[in-house]
Amino acid sequence: MSYQVITATLVARTAVHIGSGEGNDLSDALIRRDTKGVPFIPGTAIAGALRSLLTRLAPRLGHKPCNVLTTDEKTRGNPCDCAVCRLFGDANPSDKKGATSAASRILVFNAQPDANNQPKSLVRDGVGIDRITGAAARAGAVKFDLEVLPAGATFNLRMELRDTTNDEDDKCLLAAGLAEWQAGRMWLGGRVARGLGAFELKNLEYRFRELNTPKQVLAFLKDDELWGNASVQGGWLEQQIKEGLSGKLSQAPKNIPAVSRGWVSIEGTLQAEGPLLTNDTLTAGASGFDHAPLLAQWGDWQNPVLTGAGLRGVLRSHTERIARTLATLTAWRETSPEERRKRFLTKCPACSPVESQSDAPLASCDALLKDARFPTSKAVSDDRLCLACRLFGSTRRGSRLIVEDAPYKGEQPPKLKMLDFLAIDRFTGGGTDKLKFDALALWKPAFTLRLHLENPETWELGWLALVLRDLEEGWLSVGFGAAKGFGRVKLQNWTVTFGYLIPEDLPNGLDEPQTPATSGIFKTTQLQSDAWKAVAQSWVDKFYEKVNEFHRWDLLQLKADSYFDKVDKLYPVQKGGVS
Repeated sequence: MSYQVITATLVARTAVHIGSGEGNDLSDALIRRDTKGVPFIPGTAIAGALRSLLTRLAPRLGHKPCNVLTTDEKTRGNPCDCAVCRLFGDANPSDKKGATSAASRILVFNAQPDANNQPKSLVRDGVGIDRITGAAARAGAVKFDLEVLPAGATFNLRMELRDTTNDEDDKCLLAAGLAEWQAGRMWLGGRVARGLGAFELKNLEYRFRELNTPKQVLAFLKDDELWGNASVQGGWLEQQIKEGLSGKLSQAPKNIPAVSRGWVSIEGTLQAEGPLLTNDTLTAGASGFDHAPLLAQWGDWQNPVLTGAGLRGVLRSHTERIARTLATLTAWRETSPEERRKRFLTKCPACSPVESQSDAPLASCDALLKDARFPTSKAVSDDRLCLACRLFGSTRRGSRLIVEDAPYKGEQPPKLKMLDFLAIDRFTGGGTDKLKFDALALWKPAFTLRLHLENPETWELGWLALVLRDLEEGWLSVGFGAAKGFGRVKLQNWTVTFGYLIPEDLPNGLDEPQTPATSGIFKTTQLQSDAWKAVAQSWVDKFYEKVNEFHRWDLLQLKADSYFDKVDKLYPVQKGGVS
């Protein structure tokens, strides 16, 4: 018998929102705090994220898939005896005679903040953008704010393991998840896909104490800090990975799409060509300007930041525009206006996620599902969602694409410019009373862009390739005041890294390098931007094919759009094309 404990330090790479489910006058969504008002990360949040990761990885490491991965509702509800359920407790415990359900053999404690680095919270604003007008969604229906802890917040992690007959197998599986977290693929809390909750796992140690004699047990019970006086086993994680992966890697089951098949990460520099402003209400109020930049931490003018939510919105809006343009081009091949409209409504591959009315132009997939009285408790298959919702997620389906907050990486200190604005009276040509405002904008800043996509499909890579091309050429704007010329950025010096377990996991067109690098438990191959472009055309072709073959179910057919029978009447079709 022994006491086994794993300790580590969690360092936030981006801002973090561990929600409490409550709001007040300060914020719509408050972070979790203890009775003393100190923020913490619940052990359940850590255990849940780790369990979710291992559930997807375990079938690739020679273990039986967990029942929760199946689409069969009956099987999903049955007790399970997989390796993950053995480690974390049965997902569907049963007390029937002969059942093998057991409690978790791993105890994850709440992660408390470092006593020497108490984080101070911030409040972030957010708003949904109307895909037709480009302005905030109507009536502020998607306006919200939330409380976050800043990047750099540090927490102490501790988890204990109980002895079992499968001790070594369980530790190897746990080590696989910890290795992934140590490699930086760790996200906790809410709004992860929108840039929050990225963590670095540092100072990982495996400690143990033998409890085989009465003297050892008595000393253990008297100890006030059990883990502090336990012996450290050096190189434990590396040893477990080496032994646990040797000869156990297998192909991903084709009938279980949620199982991990690999990932792709894109990192580069977003270089602004002029003024850029990520407006923050708190900073503006403190500085005396009407608009001021969002800062990574309160008062830290050396480190402004671009929010992942804002970047994600820009990227999603542009991908939707590309897909709808291709669908419109296909629809124009029909001879009559009515056939063009009908074809677009049945083939449009991208909805407007902020449109909640089913009869509105580009109604969201969720609005159409609600209108068809599709139960929210029932699993939604991909063929009931548009292509944009499959890649970026929706209220019915989480996203596999993570767009992290982009930290500042330009020259120090950042250059700031004070700008004055004045609305013009359209009748007099002079200034309008009470419509004078100013802004404190960043001048030609640079930020680090990070995207991460789990289980990429070839058509998704092609879609992203088109967006990255336009971002590299300076077609996209980010931040506040795009209509005023703010926020024009170009993607520079970017690289693409593919993670895979076996060569079959690599996308079509990529071969395994002779000497692959490693990251966590994955092998990796990296492409510079030029090499990416050389192989991306085949993926772009797959995206074109996907858009052309896409067809909405009758359940999800759009009832209206924002172009046909509207804009096209302003620009009527004549012989030879559009006039």
